[in-house]
Amino acid sequence: MDGDGDPAAADANAYSTVFGGRAHTADAMTGLMGCPAADGCTGYELTADLTFPDTGAFSSWAPIAGAFTVAFDGKGHSISRLNIASATGGGLFANLGSGGVIRNLGLLNPVVAGAGANENIRALVGFIQAGGQVDTSFVAGGRVTASGADARAGGLVGLNGGRIRASYSTAAVTAAGNPAGLRLGGLVGHGLGGQIIASYAAGPVTPGAGTGVHAGGLVGRSDGAADTATDSYCDLEAAGLSGCLGARVGGSTAAAAGYDASDLQSPTGYAAIYANWNLDLDGDPATDDDPWDFGTAQNYPLLKIDQDGDGSAACEEFSGQPCYREPCPPAYHPAHDHPEIYRNGRYAMSVSCAVRNRWQGGALTTAALTFDLGHYTRPLTLVLSLWDGDVFRTLQSQGIAMPELRREGQTATVEIATDPAQTRFRLDSGYGLNLVLGYADCRTDDP
Repeated sequence: MDGDGDPAAADANAYSTVFGGRAHTADAMTGLMGCPAADGCTGYELTADLTFPDTGAFSSWAPIAGAFTVAFDGKGHSISRLNIASATGGGLFANLGSGGVIRNLGLLNPVVAGAGANENIRALVGFIQAGGQVDTSFVAGGRVTASGADARAGGLVGLNGGRIRASYSTAAVTAAGNPAGLRLGGLVGHGLGGQIIASYAAGPVTPGAGTGVHAGGLVGRSDGAADTATDSYCDLEAAGLSGCLGARVGGSTAAAAGYDASDLQSPTGYAAIYANWNLDLDGDPATDDDPWDFGTAQNYPLLKIDQDGDGSAACEEFSGQPCYREPCPPAYHPAHDHPEIYRNGRYAMSVSCAVRNRWQGGALTTAALTFDLGHYTRPLTLVLSLWDGDVFRTLQSQGIAMPELRREGQTATVEIATDPAQTRFRLDSGYGLNLVLGYADCRTDDP
């Protein structure tokens, strides 16, 4: 938990078994996580999106235990279908200690449940201690469920004593049964001397019928004069509640305005209720960091991030979220990245794409393929592969029939139900030649 990847360190807990108890070394070939202090850094980062299966091996996970006191940078990547059922708190991180920071991370459709009494149940962090911080992170969809008495459950954080900035949750937060004393919030279950800045929640909160329950669209219970919510909001329609704060106790003066969906969606820039959302997140007061993309008047604000490391976050996005401005980030340019195969003088291939029902489930992407064998005189069986967000997989391996293309000038049209954001094709020759004839990017931003 000190970020050096050494499993012998204090608070390593069960993670020591994963890394075999190897001695710490600066040699990267050992396979240790993190980076040694000798190299001047501590902490961890994601280098790819993670998608967990719904069933079977690796479908259920345990929280990262111990007080995490270094950096975890999602680098704009997402973790999909995180599934944690715990007798204690559940969620990705149990405890974010002083000096610990989680940033640039998205959780898509997590399913988190905690059955213990007096526990911190959350999708991302159970307890943020004073000096701990969550920045530019979100939970989109999924649910957080509490079934133990006096539990603190939030879409993002269970108990907040630190700071949350430029973050949001649309997860459902619910009580299983009717336990007493719950604190349920769309973003935070219980604020105890913590801060929430320029953040929002837009998910349903269902408190059950237990006694002494505090439930709010943003925070279930705000406790103490130091507990604050600044320029932060909830969607009361989505929450199904009458207020963003379930209760204020211990001298709390926290205030969080509740709005309807149309009110939260209609500002399309840093104005009106979002006038103070252009935050200085990197500590450089000379420039603001422009963390939000407001889309159109039909969109909630979404986070954006500098994924490609060019120093600019203009129209960039978290994985799994649509980018509303055009053009979206050019993450993949086949002709530029693969000129040696895309413009092969011996072969020619053209691909035109039509995308219907943009950003709707089960969207159809139609690819009309035309190829010319050029100077290659032998017939070829061509194999069409589709990018699945990780690798190219042949349509045949996915049970999708493709017309056999063997003649010069032959065309074919293939309709595939897929997410247009990941519609990238590769055309290969068959018969074991493994020759890539060309790539085509049919995403809506690069037709």
